[in-house]
Amino acid sequence: MHMPDFLTPGEYFRQRKTRPRKRFGQHFLSQPATALRIVQSAELSDADAVVEIGPGLGCLTRLISCRVRNLHLIELDKEMAEYLRERIPAEKAVIYQQDALAFDFRSLFEMAKRRLIVLGNLPYNISSPLMFHLLECFPTIERAVFMVQKEVGMRFAAAPCTKDYGVLTVLLGIYSNVDMLFSVGPRQFYPPPKVGSAVLRFDFVQRGPAGLNFTFLRKLVSKAFQQRRKTLANSLQGVFGLSAIAVGEALEEAEIDPKRRPETLCAQEFLTLARCVQSRL
Repeated sequence: MHMPDFLTPGEYFRQRKTRPRKRFGQHFLSQPATALRIVQSAELSDADAVVEIGPGLGCLTRLISCRVRNLHLIELDKEMAEYLRERIPAEKAVIYQQDALAFDFRSLFEMAKRRLIVLGNLPYNISSPLMFHLLECFPTIERAVFMVQKEVGMRFAAAPCTKDYGVLTVLLGIYSNVDMLFSVGPRQFYPPPKVGSAVLRFDFVQRGPAGLNFTFLRKLVSKAFQQRRKTLANSLQGVFGLSAIAVGEALEEAEIDPKRRPETLCAQEFLTLARCVQSRL
């Protein structure tokens, strides 16, 4: 059966006499060469279970669908979900018309019986919440390739002692290896955003830190960064109900100077500190 061709963003909105929805943060990649580069960065194989977040008008989808047999598309916009159903046979992809932040990656992982590969040109307003959601679902994801606002991408891949370094940077550093692959200019989108974008690859570790769950780590790191200009001895006071003495002992055992500030610790130092804190609970 012949399927309709994928439309360019300009064609789609001219035909429907509508505009991209600001509330969904819609900016559509319109450069096929960049789309191909993103898909190639994921190193897909036929047997992979792949999830695309925010497929929109199918710029990445059309390239992914011819590479894999197990494709799942999460699209919040009802009209675009219908548009995709018109162009992609049901046997080629499962389309979920829902919010990716509420998507059950664990159930899909259990059904697919393999870790998932996730791709997407992410709406700027969900990039950070989505990364927290994926980390909460660890270890369901094997790797991800995302295009995000460049400023957000710099936070994901930041080094210690920089202004972009924060809670999410540390947690991503514990659970994954993050690589900023390349930048994408505003003119490659319809409509052009006011900021630049970047494509990043996240390779998640096979196993998380033994004996430490994500909720515990997030609470500890968040507490440290709540007042990032304070020393660790002060910023961690009261974490998990621990006394100042117990916090000091944990820092000493981890061989971390209590006068250091949180942004100076690398992900592995936070991991060591977490173990020392947990042993005192």
